[in-house]
Amino acid sequence: MAQERSETIGERIRERGVVNRTWSSSILGGLVGGIVFGLLLQSMGVLPTVAALYGLDGTTMGWVAHLFNSVVFGLVFGAVMTMTRLRAYADRPGPTAGIGVAYGIVLWVVAASFVMPFWLGAVGMTLAVPTFDVVSLVGHVVYGVLLGAVFAIAYRR
Repeated sequence: MAQERSETIGERIRERGVVNRTWSSSILGGLVGGIVFGLLLQSMGVLPTVAALYGLDGTTMGWVAHLFNSVVFGLVFGAVMTMTRLRAYADRPGPTAGIGVAYGIVLWVVAASFVMPFWLGAVGMTLAVPTFDVVSLVGHVVYGVLLGAVFAIAYRR
């Protein structure tokens, strides 16, 4: 009974280590990808529009909103990478960066091209739906490749 209990505690500790590693790797990857993508958004003057999604104004609040989104999408990526068959690639930067590219494209199609224009419409701004902007696609692909590569490198440590 005592040995059974200690094995259960040991298993829980190992599981929490994996969970914590997933969270930290996801957050780090999301931030790195988000910062690089954010520099592109700032150069285009788009960050105030990102702030408007949350009823906020200005470039600084656009950075806050953008990095928040980057971390949330990073956490979703980490969950998908570790809770599906993709787990076999979670600590391999090359394949995970490739998966990140696909993830970035999905984010661009779903979040940037459809959800964002509808959301901005809900807060009183107008934007064409869908909004298939090529520069936005490049930004999302860069975000995805960095998210994937950084996630895998951090996850393996």
